Amino acid sequence: MKSKAIVVLDVGKTNKKARLYDRSYNVLAEERATFDPKILDNGLEVEDTEGLLTWFKQALKKLSADHEIRAIAITTHGATVAFLDAEGRAAHPVISYTAERGAEVQEEFYAKYGDRAALHRATSTPDVGFANMAKVLYFTKTRLPETWERVVHALFYPAYLGYELTGVRGMEPTYLGNHSYLWDYSAKTWSAVGKDLGADRLFPEAFKNPWDALGPVKPEIASACGLPADCQVTLGIHDSNANLLPYLAQGYENFLLNSTGTWCVLMRPADSPELSDAEIEAKVFFNLDAFGRPVRTLIFPAGMEYDTFRAFGAGKDESDADTVRRVAAERSLFVIPGVMPDATAFPGATPRVVAGDAVHPLTELKASGSGALADLGQEYFGALNLSLAIATRKMLQWCDVQPGTTVFIEGGFANNRPYCELLATLCPDQEFVLTNVKEGTSFGAALTAWMLAEGRSLNEIGEEFTIETTPIEAQDFGDLAAYIDAFGALLDA
Repeated sequence: MKSKAIVVLDVGKTNKKARLYDRSYNVLAEERATFDPKILDNGLEVEDTEGLLTWFKQALKKLSADHEIRAIAITTHGATVAFLDAEGRAAHPVISYTAERGAEVQEEFYAKYGDRAALHRATSTPDVGFANMAKVLYFTKTRLPETWERVVHALFYPAYLGYELTGVRGMEPTYLGNHSYLWDYSAKTWSAVGKDLGADRLFPEAFKNPWDALGPVKPEIASACGLPADCQVTLGIHDSNANLLPYLAQGYENFLLNSTGTWCVLMRPADSPELSDAEIEAKVFFNLDAFGRPVRTLIFPAGMEYDTFRAFGAGKDESDADTVRRVAAERSLFVIPGVMPDATAFPGATPRVVAGDAVHPLTELKASGSGALADLGQEYFGALNLSLAIATRKMLQWCDVQPGTTVFIEGGFANNRPYCELLATLCPDQEFVLTNVKEGTSFGAALTAWMLAEGRSLNEIGEEFTIETTPIEAQDFGDLAAYIDAFGALLDA
C-alpha cells in the first residue's frame, strides 16, 4: 500500500519546484525546473505557463509512483494575473510583471487614477512599477483591446494554475493583497481603481481560505499522473504569505519575519493598515495574511546588493566580528547600496564604494568587472555586511518593531554571521533568532495541503510541528554609532 503524501507546486520567478511531503512534513522527493519567459511578436514578455504545467504533470507522475498524493497546494510569486475567455480558455498568455513594455503605461496610469501617495494610502500599495496587477489589467485594456474584449474572467496566478488542474475558479486573500492597487484595505472591498477596471466582475465573487478545496484534479489529469480520483487542489497562497503561515500556526504574536534572499521581505502582523506620510514616502505597504488581516511589509533587494558588490572584492567573504570592528574603528571604508534606485533603503543616495579619499561609483565598478576592489581585502566584505545591516535596521524601524519583538531570520542571510550579529547589536531592544525552517515558502504551503487533506485547522496543524530557534548574540563591534554617523553623512552628500 502506498503511503499518503501531499505535493507543493512552488513557483518562483525563476525556479519552479514540486516537493513531496509526508505527514510529518518531511520532504520525500523534489523535482526542479527553470523556464525562461517568452517574448511575443509584439515584444511583450509572458510567462511560459504551458511549459510549467506540462513539466508539473510529469513531476506529479514521478512523485506519485510510490505515494498516494492526497492534495496539491500551489504557491507562486506575486503580481501575476491570468485572463479567461467565455469558453474558459486562456484569453492571452500570462503577462510577466518584468515585461519592459509595462513602462508604456506607467505615467499614463497615474494620470488617470491619481496621485501615487493617495493611491498608496487607499490601497496600501506603493508604486513598484509594473509589478502590480491593476497595471497589468490597464495595460491589457489599453494596449491589447482585442484581447480585453474577450476577457470574461480573471484569476490570480496560483488560482489560475489550480484552475488548469481542476476546471474550477476561486480566489483567496493573500494574492489580492500583494501590492495590486485592487483592494481598499479600510473599506475591505474592491478599490475605486479595481472597480473601474472591472475587477468586481472579472474575479470570483467571494474569498475562501488558502487551505480550502478549489476542487478535485480533473479525471484525465488524475489518470495520466497516477493520482487518486479524489485528490484535491487548494485555493493557493502567495509565496511570502506561505512563508509567514508557520509562525501564525505556532501562535506567535509580537514578531517579525525577515525572509532573506535576492529580496529581503520583512513582514509583521498589524492591527490596522494605517500609514503615516513618512511611511508612505518610505514605501511601507501591507499584505493580507491567510485570514485577510493586514501585514505591514517592506522589501529591499539585499541579496542583489550583496551579490553585486561582493563581486568587486577578492575571493570568498570570510569577514567576522574582528573584521567589522576594524572597519568601524577606521571609519574610512563604506559601501553605499542602491542597485535598484526605486527599492533601496536609502532613496536618492548614489550607490558607490568610498575607500578613504577614493570614491568608486557603482557604474565605474561594473565597467571594471570582478575583483576591482580586491586590494581592500576582507575589510571590504566587513563594510558590505555592515552596510546591509544598517539598511535592514532602517527597514525594521519602518516595520514598527517594538521592545521585545522577536525577529526571525530565514533564507540566505541566516548563514551570514556578521550580518546577523550586527543586527542583534544595532537593535538591542529586539530578540533576533535563527530558525530550523528550510524552504519556508514550500513548507507553509505544505501546511495548507495537509489542512485540506485531513480537514484540520491552522491551530491544530500548528501543534504538530515545532520551529526550533537559535538566539543571535550581540557582539562588541566597537563604536558603531560613530561609523553610522559617518555613513549617514555620505548619504546626505
